[in-house]
Amino acid sequence: MRDALTGFVVKDVDDFTSIDTRRESVPRDPYNVLNRGAKVASKLSAPTSSASDIFSYQDLSNDAQSVTAFEEIDRRRADATDFELCLRSLRVQGAIRDSNRIADRLACLLELYREDYDGKSLSSSSLITFIEFLRIYQDSKFPTITATPSGELYVQWKYDQCQRLGVQFLAANEVKWVVFKKNLADEERIDQFSGHSEIDLFRESANTLGIHGWIVR
Repeated sequence: MRDALTGFVVKDVDDFTSIDTRRESVPRDPYNVLNRGAKVASKLSAPTSSASDIFSYQDLSNDAQSVTAFEEIDRRRADATDFELCLRSLRVQGAIRDSNRIADRLACLLELYREDYDGKSLSSSSLITFIEFLRIYQDSKFPTITATPSGELYVQWKYDQCQRLGVQFLAANEVKWVVFKKNLADEERIDQFSGHSEIDLFRESANTLGIHGWIVR
């Protein structure tokens, strides 16, 4: 994608743990940190009975329902109507700084995404969460707005060349976030903090980490 996937290379990151369980010191260059996470594949034991190879009618029904559900998801993602309605809602949010400028960027991002992903739409659920985030941080600095391959918004606020916050906006007011922050004892080192939480809990983490001023003017 030309510019919709710039910044950190984040592709549906799902291995972020809470701030209480993960703190990692990394070299000054933060751009390769996210590529270090290795996903451990779960090992399934072999069935002990030949009966396990026989599918019930309920299994077939569940499979059919699953296929229908995925088709519905694809249909909705191919329709940008919901996303565009959310953009209109964002434009009239007078309390949010740069709401029209942010909406313009998102409209451009939507066009690029549809061009590169066979006409599919960015996630309207992700945009709803982003708008809710902006309602909390109404005086937000204008961030770098990109997207993941699955269509979720990924937004960055830079404090300086080495320190930054990245937030991936999910459905239902949930976010995945990562912070690269200078080590207080050794400025040649960069600490990484990350988490997966609802917006309200993220706000508490941001205050604890002292990065509130990275987001707002």
